[in-house]
Amino acid sequence: MAQGKQKFKAQRPGGAKKQHTKPKGLKKGGRIIAPKKARIVQQQKLQKDLDVAIRNKIEHEVTQKASNNLHKKLSVLKTPGRRTGPAGPPNPGSSASGSSK
Repeated sequence: MAQGKQKFKAQRPGGAKKQHTKPKGLKKGGRIIAPKKARIVQQQKLQKDLDVAIRNKIEHEVTQKASNNLHKKLSVLKTPGRRTGPAGPPNPGSSASGSSK
């Protein structure tokens, strides 16, 4: 008979079974379903870019016409971008921060 301990094959660290976790409910946020055709995605992106460019051009022209007709220089105020801070109730003192786009 053989004497001594038997040698066992070394196991890799990733070989252990993973514990399965069940989803705890629905995830928050919007759902985006990927389109089946990439061409449609490109068309939609181009359309959106064109809409933004046209809107900016019209806004610029209207601003120029308005500033030419006034005696004083016209200054356009732009609203600051939304902050990506912690989600919570809005401050009661700042009522002008929630203006519409």
